[in-house]
Amino acid sequence: MLFGNKKNAEIERLTQQVLELEETIARKDKEISDLINELDRINQGTGNSLQNKQLALIEKNLKESKEQNIKLKELVVAYNLNKTNGKHHYKIELDRFFSAAKFKEIVSFFKNKGIIFIDDLTLTSFDNLDFKNISEAKDKFEKYVNKIFIEWDIITYLNKGDKVTKLYSKSRKFMNVLQNENIEFLEDMFTFDFEQLKKLNFDDKQIKEFKNKRDEYYKERRIGTL
Repeated sequence: MLFGNKKNAEIERLTQQVLELEETIARKDKEISDLINELDRINQGTGNSLQNKQLALIEKNLKESKEQNIKLKELVVAYNLNKTNGKHHYKIELDRFFSAAKFKEIVSFFKNKGIIFIDDLTLTSFDNLDFKNISEAKDKFEKYVNKIFIEWDIITYLNKGDKVTKLYSKSRKFMNVLQNENIEFLEDMFTFDFEQLKKLNFDDKQIKEFKNKRDEYYKERRIGTL
């Protein structure tokens, strides 16, 4: 139990740090919003040397606040990636990672090559490709490789996988069970006891089907220790 207690304490510590960082980010977001409003107010006034100095100072503060917020968000990313134990993650589909319409042609190119997940890409995969937004796509991927990314849906998916509705939406009864146990993502089902379903009048065939779906999903998408 000693190691278990240490692990729980570490997760609790990291969680608290994430919450504190997110509170700081929220304050910074408000600060940035206020600075933008102040810029608009000054821009609507008549130009003079005092306003120009105010404008320059506010623009400087705005730039610094935005840079600080990016760094804070990167820290949150780092903490969230370690919270699940750092030993696994879920494969991300190209369509999910390069979801913007401007990357559609690039995604189609890689999928035609049989590449479905970004885990199957390397930085050299982008070399010598002549697409309009290829440099931006490579930069986005490079930031992902170096864990410098701030898209919360991507972070959540890396840690948690898909929502359980992806696999079990057709079984309302089973979805109710998962909802009652506060299970929202596939990762939340990692220690799920399927045998308990017998007490809820699920038959063996159903239970086996539910379990197989989860295990097949893990086999295809979950990278790391099972």
